[in-house]
Amino acid sequence: MSHAIRLFIFLCFAGLTFGVAQDKDNLSEDINVDDLGNNTDEFQEVFFKAIAQRAVENPQKAIEELERCLKIEPNNTAVFYELAKNYIDLKAYDKAEKFLLKTLEDASYKGNVNIHRQLFHVYSMQKRYGKAISEAEFISETDPVYFQELANLHLLQKNYKKALKSLDRFDALEGIDEFRDDFRMIIYKEGSILKDGIDFFKKRFQNSKQDTRAATSLMELYRLNNSPQEAIEVGKELEQQSTSDPGFYVEMAMAYLVSKNIPEAKTYSRKVVESLTLDEKDKVKVINTFKALALQNPAAQDAFVSVLDSALSSEKNSSSKAELGEFYRTIDKDKALENFKSALRNKPNDFKLIKNILELEMEMKNYEDVIETSEKAMESFPSQSYLYYAKGFALGKLNKDKQAVEILEEALDYIFEEDDLSQKVYSALKESYLALGNEEKADSYQEKLNKTSN
Repeated sequence: MSHAIRLFIFLCFAGLTFGVAQDKDNLSEDINVDDLGNNTDEFQEVFFKAIAQRAVENPQKAIEELERCLKIEPNNTAVFYELAKNYIDLKAYDKAEKFLLKTLEDASYKGNVNIHRQLFHVYSMQKRYGKAISEAEFISETDPVYFQELANLHLLQKNYKKALKSLDRFDALEGIDEFRDDFRMIIYKEGSILKDGIDFFKKRFQNSKQDTRAATSLMELYRLNNSPQEAIEVGKELEQQSTSDPGFYVEMAMAYLVSKNIPEAKTYSRKVVESLTLDEKDKVKVINTFKALALQNPAAQDAFVSVLDSALSSEKNSSSKAELGEFYRTIDKDKALENFKSALRNKPNDFKLIKNILELEMEMKNYEDVIETSEKAMESFPSQSYLYYAKGFALGKLNKDKQAVEILEEALDYIFEEDDLSQKVYSALKESYLALGNEEKADSYQEKLNKTSN
């Protein structure tokens, strides 16, 4: 299961759990101890002690009081229910389930939706999705929000058609919704049922040409289904509606990039990167796709650089600067370094950028710059072994081998496993010790190199 889908489901269930947490404290009014027969004074005194203990977040003590209640009245539904709530507080879900089911045995509460919500929560937390689905189906008859929870559960079980049907039932009652549209897109992609999504959003767009969300979703699905020309045709139709949705530019840019239509890809990519409302992730998606095309197709390189220049002139886009640095890295190191440094000014604590700069400075033999860059970065990252390695390596290249040895051996203090970096440090130490005439130390680091390279 992809990272995106796991995150989506987590967010859905996080919202559900919050709702259940609120419900469970409101359920006491659904079961009234005074409605369950004649209670002794002793029973009521102990029962309300239990209520008080839970109120001060002491569920274990509340359970002890409730067990005393059961000795007085062994079949009291209110006690069963309070025990269930306290066991939920303790995350003792097996025991909570037992007492919730005993609560529902009381004919007066068999159809109580709030109690079924508690049972749904218990099954969900236990990952007993089949049972949770049964509860959600019951609850959804009176609370349509649970159609969405049904969709979550069906998706977890890879029942993609049932997940979509649950969303259809929710839409029929509540109307279309951006969150559910996003959810649909996840299901279509995760279930590899892109054609189903195309049919759904195509019908939506045909019924309402102002439904830009349906149109952009349809364009994305066409593109993912290797039909970029169909995506472009939808985009042209949408363009005639004078759409103000910037997401349209993203999909047009992506479709033209997939089609390798460089002039049109450039036009729409510039609209994407110049937008002040699109998310950074949308801009980076287009930039990365254009970069991949430019690296494979020299004819696209000038267009790609033009798009990035446009992004940089419209706003301080550190991502664009970093991408430009990556692009130039193998073809023009000076330009690459210039762009990495520009990106770092906007994101001074981006360690990946710092490392890229140091690597280039070492490749270009700018050893004084390496020392300056690494020392400045140590102020923010005092335990990053790579910074010590870079500085020590540069000192060695500047024939300051005694200082180099001190820094490089300090680098080893921050390396906790044998890896490529440890080999680089060993190699630099060997060279510096040789320069200092200490062959014994040089040999010891050569031995370490031999061991780690095997």
